[in-house]
Amino acid sequence: MNALGLAVLIDSARFQCRLRELSFFEPAGAGERATRIAASIERLPPGRYLIGLGPNCSQTIRIGKHPIRIGRHASPLEESRDEVIDYTVDDASLHGPREVSRLHCTIDPEACGPDEIALIDEGSSTGTWLQPSSERVEPLARSMLEHGTMFSLGPSGTNLFVFVCL
Repeated sequence: MNALGLAVLIDSARFQCRLRELSFFEPAGAGERATRIAASIERLPPGRYLIGLGPNCSQTIRIGKHPIRIGRHASPLEESRDEVIDYTVDDASLHGPREVSRLHCTIDPEACGPDEIALIDEGSSTGTWLQPSSERVEPLARSMLEHGTMFSLGPSGTNLFVFVCL
């Protein structure tokens, strides 16, 4: 199979996978989905969390005492770095990233109140954005987040997280 044939196969399979992912949400109405999400949240122990909402970042991250670094692995066309990433967001398509930098941002719980955290954009190429206002976070500055604040890695809002305190 040549490169174009392989590309057609990959594109079709990727598209079908996304449709299957969306079909998981379709049968239930918004109220039923919200009920299921609430039941999941109620099972979490008290604490601070980042809940990933996008297709590439759907994990729930418990925030402890230490900073958390979020980014992505090197694409096959990039050299690896020695940076340690605690949580990865894999938004690479066509062998390259769309919006997430290898070290995109840091969540710093130190010197914060019990219901807040600091978000630091680590000089990412596409920025870290507060949502839904689409306000860009100043690179390398501490932006304080409160319960319910959403932010995205890149301006599209695809790689979206919400900070919650339980």
